[in-house]
Amino acid sequence: MGKKRKRHTITTAEAVGRIDSMIPILYRNVVNAIRIEATLEAGNEVIGSMADKSFAGAGAYNAIKQSLGYDLAMHLARLYDIGTRSRHPNTRDVASIPLLVRLLRQKRCQDVLRSRAREWVPGDRWAAPMYERDCEQALQRASDCYSATFTGRYGRGGLKTLKEFRDTFMAHSLLRDTESNPRYHHLFRLTDAARDFVEHARLAVTGTNSSLLMHEEVFQQEATRFWRKALLGRDEELELER
Repeated sequence: MGKKRKRHTITTAEAVGRIDSMIPILYRNVVNAIRIEATLEAGNEVIGSMADKSFAGAGAYNAIKQSLGYDLAMHLARLYDIGTRSRHPNTRDVASIPLLVRLLRQKRCQDVLRSRAREWVPGDRWAAPMYERDCEQALQRASDCYSATFTGRYGRGGLKTLKEFRDTFMAHSLLRDTESNPRYHHLFRLTDAARDFVEHARLAVTGTNSSLLMHEEVFQQEATRFWRKALLGRDEELELER
């Protein structure tokens, strides 16, 4: 007889506990990622508006841009990390979007989260059904956002490129060459997907409804002011479209 496979089941309380532990970690990572994305985009836009791009210090700007790109790639690699494949998902000690969505899609976890949502405002029994419905809808939106991550030109291919880049360049200095160098389109697409997923997942789990897109717009405005001052010597107020 072959060796019996070891079961790695966890209780519902343990599963929900893992969800609760992941949410603040993923939120911090995605806030850092959208701040880096906004800084990169703003720098590229300011450079693009310059008639003479061969300015003094251009090499330093390129080094900063490259470092920000690597930092964004590392944040995304953490956000989309599936952990060690040789270990069961229930035993992988990482906080990531794939492992979180796996739990959020389980009916037992959804039942607990919907029940908890009824107490988002303790004692408000009239609004309790609305909070439960909000939680259910946020769970569905989070699931849909994760599925959408794999669609489009920079979806599944972007994740594959990111993983190869992380394994061969960022996490290790392997001898073999790799052409897996994620472009900004890959990084920005995955950042936006992570932003939308985490926002909906955080609402479903904690009842906290804050717009990460609004955070990104503030970061964009701040970064644009910085780059205009640093590269153009101007620091005027900027009106961003909302």
